[in-house]
Amino acid sequence: MNKSKLRKTLRARRNALAPAAQRRAARGLAARLRALPAFARSKRIALYFANDGEIDPARAWELCAARGKQCYAPVIIAGKKAGEKRRLRFARVSARTRMSPNRFGIREPDVPPHEMIDARDLDLALLPLVGFDRRGNRIGMGGGFYDATFAFKRARPAAPPQLVGLAHEIQRVARIGADNWDIPISAVVTERRIYRCGAA
Repeated sequence: MNKSKLRKTLRARRNALAPAAQRRAARGLAARLRALPAFARSKRIALYFANDGEIDPARAWELCAARGKQCYAPVIIAGKKAGEKRRLRFARVSARTRMSPNRFGIREPDVPPHEMIDARDLDLALLPLVGFDRRGNRIGMGGGFYDATFAFKRARPAAPPQLVGLAHEIQRVARIGADNWDIPISAVVTERRIYRCGAA
């Protein structure tokens, strides 16, 4: 199955989860993250606001706040040059942060550019996945935002931040082919377990 068809199948699979199952998954995810060394040692952590059936990191946001960590959310930044890919910068989120929907209807911090940080300034980035395999190959939504944002890690895989994917267990598949623009991740965390692909 090609990536486009697999993406459609896996999105339908996670969107079919009942609200109660989504809530259980969110609790399980937070429990697994507590056991992740990269989470424990990181101060600046990027998360996301769940959309389209994604596993919800809401309890992870709460866990970060309880442990005094700084939480950041992605903001889509248009390319400055013609044909340049859109990428992400990250804005710190607190209870007072004003939020607005982006072009995809996903909540983003509504803050001026000088209050945003670059990906290199994060310790850990928790990424939403559409699909993954045990080797850490992944499928995203297809926009390429995360790949463009973390492209610098191709040349310097050990450079911060560590990248950890979050997904429902039902999004795991036997094998996903890696493209040359895909950025490796250190681990995938689901509501049931941690799949280690690197030094997470």
